[in-house]
Amino acid sequence: MPKLTAQQLKEHNQQLVLNAIYSGEATSRVAIARATSLTRPTVSQIVAELLELGLVHEAGPGESSGGKPPTLLNFTDDAFQIIALHLGGRLTVGVVTDLRGRITTRASQPINRRDSDSIIGGLCAVLEELRRETTRPLLGIGISAPGLVDHHTGVVRYSTHLNWHDIPVVERLAERCAGDVPIYLENDTNLAALGERVFGVGDGVDNLVIVMVGSRGVGAGLIVNGEIYHGSIGGAGEIGHSPVAGNSVACMCGRRGCLEAVSSGWALIGRASRAGLDYPGSHTRLGSPNGFTIDDLSAAVAVGEPAAEALAREAGHYLGLAVATLISTLNPQRVIIGGSVAALGKPLFDSLQCTVSEHTLGLLAEATEIFPASLGNDAYTLGAVAQVLGNELGVV
Repeated sequence: MPKLTAQQLKEHNQQLVLNAIYSGEATSRVAIARATSLTRPTVSQIVAELLELGLVHEAGPGESSGGKPPTLLNFTDDAFQIIALHLGGRLTVGVVTDLRGRITTRASQPINRRDSDSIIGGLCAVLEELRRETTRPLLGIGISAPGLVDHHTGVVRYSTHLNWHDIPVVERLAERCAGDVPIYLENDTNLAALGERVFGVGDGVDNLVIVMVGSRGVGAGLIVNGEIYHGSIGGAGEIGHSPVAGNSVACMCGRRGCLEAVSSGWALIGRASRAGLDYPGSHTRLGSPNGFTIDDLSAAVAVGEPAAEALAREAGHYLGLAVATLISTLNPQRVIIGGSVAALGKPLFDSLQCTVSEHTLGLLAEATEIFPASLGNDAYTLGAVAQVLGNELGVV
């Protein structure tokens, strides 16, 4: 392993100190030196620099163990702010947060056209609206986008949802509206996984999988040893077109039996709409003006509508087959299920868990917890916030 340069060593030591304060593991210079194995003079020098940057502040004296009371140090949560943007199916949404991921401002704009100039223009509009609401300097901008994303170059290589090929999002945003603020781009499901790990039900879990089952598709985000796992070209977790249902159901991709064709929102809505014609006594609003929605299906499940519960169980079965493969391949500590389809609740989760137990080695199944996601759609933007924190401060 090559030796660290003096600058790299300095940055590494600064991250150790900042992490100790951010995580609350140590709140005095002496405690930091003990926790990080750095010398006291090194810690004192780094703390002085962090105080000057405004990232930490002195919070008064602590308890004395016999001598002079130590001066306690706290992380300054509002020293900077972060803007996070998410390109969704129908909306560009954005938030402003502090350095703990607490959201202070929201903004959104409909995506009416799919060409890259229009969508990046929408990103700029939301970004500019949010910047007008900031009260602190910006630490960075994080962007969540669907598809194959090269997070090193800031390019969306391919996105079926946006119909994009090789769009340099970071470069265009920097040219049009972001200026010299650091910008980070990542796949949306990867960021959902990171968001849940840092701010949600994955807190403290170094090996986890999130499966997002939404209205347009199904994808997985993988955290391996605390880091996003991308694969060779950024395509890790693209499970939506995994074959789980034989040749029985046609998928929008042109193949048959894909996971998306039997478990995604669009697939379930289509089947529920058709089933509604055969169940005129359903308690849900099958004839809503905008057509049948996943909310309608969730409402039907909530009141015990047999056809709706059957659809939820079937979707859970096919999701369970995909999750069983993920567990057998990656052996994660936790699997998190999110997206609009997760709102189908108990019938879906019971069926999923049963299928996982049937199709996974007993020890692996028992060692893996399956949780519903906790952050909702905020997982995407909060994951982008976590990415900025990690890249700029090294604290997550």
